[in-house]
Amino acid sequence: MLKDYRILAKIIDASRINREETVYEAGTGTGVLTEELCKYAKTVTSFEVDREIFRKVSNLSYCYPNLKLINADIFKFHHLEFDVFISNIPYSRSKDVLQWLPFQKFKRALIMTQKEFVDKLQAKPGEKNYRAVTVLSQYYFTIERLFNVSKEAFDPQPAVESTLVRLIPRYATINKNTIAKLNFLFSQRNKKASAISKRFDTKIRYGEKKIDQLTVKELMQILEE
Repeated sequence: MLKDYRILAKIIDASRINREETVYEAGTGTGVLTEELCKYAKTVTSFEVDREIFRKVSNLSYCYPNLKLINADIFKFHHLEFDVFISNIPYSRSKDVLQWLPFQKFKRALIMTQKEFVDKLQAKPGEKNYRAVTVLSQYYFTIERLFNVSKEAFDPQPAVESTLVRLIPRYATINKNTIAKLNFLFSQRNKKASAISKRFDTKIRYGEKKIDQLTVKELMQILEE
């Protein structure tokens, strides 16, 4: 739970939410962030998968008429439309967020996640943190690292530092098989790209480059041909 209200204020400020916008939140938790969102947005729809946690915060909908609480996993809903997505989700689900967002229609997303995960999102070809989620994120979004958050801002304290990032969609069209193909490519990350790309019937050749040395554009060309 985020207990530092100074950080909470910085998140709200970074979200740039106004009274004309709809907000979708993943992970209601104790409702601390949810309440603040309701003060600034036109409507807030907050998803909480845990039944017991949902039960504890269910009365919030009586306090905020513009709030809708849903006891469900938001990542099982596809092709949603909203203005702003925001989440201080468990770090174990960070990858789920990035694989889900390309299918939604929205203006911007703010995600509090593990600092090391953000390093992956911004990694460059050839670096050890350059992964499938890196390519997916950089192709579909503009990624802005906003600020780091210390462990002391949470109760209980996580084992790692956190970072807030803002994602702006590029509105590239995603194919439902893109993620699976991309994950397959990176399961072969140390193999020569020219050999692996043949499986995708591409005419492009990459010489001695390995899969994890290809640029985002080169990898997406393999997938889209």
